[in-house]
Amino acid sequence: MLRAGPLSDARVMRLVNRRFVPFFFDLSNRGFAGDPKARAFVVKAVPVLGGRSVPTPQVLFMTPDGKVVAEESNYAGAEQFIKRLKQVMRDNADYMKPTEAETALMVLEDRAQLAIDLLDYARARKELVKADSPRASYLRGHLDRLDGKFDAMKKQFARVTAAELRDDVRMESAYALWSAGNYEALKNALAKFPTKSNRYSEARYYEGLALFHLGQKKEAQQTWAATIKGCPQDAWIYRADWAYCQSKSTGGTMRFSSSGSRTSLLNRIGYMGRKNPDLTRK
Repeated sequence: MLRAGPLSDARVMRLVNRRFVPFFFDLSNRGFAGDPKARAFVVKAVPVLGGRSVPTPQVLFMTPDGKVVAEESNYAGAEQFIKRLKQVMRDNADYMKPTEAETALMVLEDRAQLAIDLLDYARARKELVKADSPRASYLRGHLDRLDGKFDAMKKQFARVTAAELRDDVRMESAYALWSAGNYEALKNALAKFPTKSNRYSEARYYEGLALFHLGQKKEAQQTWAATIKGCPQDAWIYRADWAYCQSKSTGGTMRFSSSGSRTSLLNRIGYMGRKNPDLTRK
């Protein structure tokens, strides 16, 4: 649930990878991600997790020596999770210390990217004030997209001519269509996205969403299924599996098992709790 939910949000992933060391494991050592050492480490800090039957565990924020400094619901949304991450960093100043590599950054665009990863958009914009390159224009447009300023985004992207940024601009621009609920245009904008692009699985996920909201549920499921089966696992694959499962559910339930016809495409037990917000948006 967690990897398909908040940890599939680009903002969350960037901040977590900059300031935390994320790991997951099955509470059962026999599970897909069974890890006896990880289980022993966590159970020592939270003994209740060592029982035979336990409720869905919280997300634990821990120090290297095993102290739990904060917790968050496994079903948290992205905004709630970001709020918790920021609180943990405020309460634990060591988490905010830049690494030597970060301190050594000299290129303005690299410094701006670091600030974006740390969700400090005001600082990112300041770093870009004197930068004049296709990448700088792209980053300004990306910041405008994150702020929902789509007209300003388009103006910045009009300056980006570098071939290596073409797919990024195309995917970022699609978010304006998604935000406006213009699903027909969104579907067309993402059709035949380059398979070798690092934004491919993201584009296919949103192409499936466009189809779903156009009432073409079967086509949406086929799009997600083909993407899940044809791409390496990443955040968008997890989210596509979540969307596929929910779109297959009937009667308001999400009943999936770990085998047989009711398994998820990633062979997961399913996605309980919060519904995929991309399918339930108004």
